[in-house]
Amino acid sequence: MQKLLARKTSLTEYLLLPYDGTRTEFANGEIFDMADPSPLHVFITAFIQQLLNAHIKAQGKSLFCFGPTGVEIPRADAENNVRSPDKVVSDRAQWRAMKHLTKAVFAAGNPPALAIEVASPGNTRRDTVDKRLEYALAKIPEYWIINPVDGYVLVLLLADGEYEEVGEYRGTELISSRLFPELKVSAATLLDPDDDDLLEVS
Repeated sequence: MQKLLARKTSLTEYLLLPYDGTRTEFANGEIFDMADPSPLHVFITAFIQQLLNAHIKAQGKSLFCFGPTGVEIPRADAENNVRSPDKVVSDRAQWRAMKHLTKAVFAAGNPPALAIEVASPGNTRRDTVDKRLEYALAKIPEYWIINPVDGYVLVLLLADGEYEEVGEYRGTELISSRLFPELKVSAATLLDPDDDDLLEVS
């Protein structure tokens, strides 16, 4: 995703701005409007949401996959950032507690259980390096990077304040998730789901 427009404001002002239909992030005191996603990006994120919510329902878990939504990133040296994962998984009670907010943002100290990013051409560093560091600061326990540009799915777990790689999965390899230990899905399916894949989990 690409920065389209940046404008200076404070975190408090950003959180109080009404939603206008534009996906944004807040970093270093600026609001960044996000570029429109590619068709493949849209399809991958739609598939992930349907897949995980179907799995959650089948497993009887009190979780919910949705997004994009904001996550506040605590910083010691400056005002906190707000990043917007493509999808998150949180406890349903967490989500219900946010309903009154002007913006759907997980506050610092109250992170979702899982963040998922789908890398886009020209922005792979943002998801694989920058956000990896920031989501660790937010203490998100698990982070998936789905990278159709380079053909892999990377699963990361938080340990002692940093992410450790569970595995980098390609082709028919099944991914491994601590949050969803019973989930059986290949890297290839997440990287390029087809219409049949979407229908099977709808």
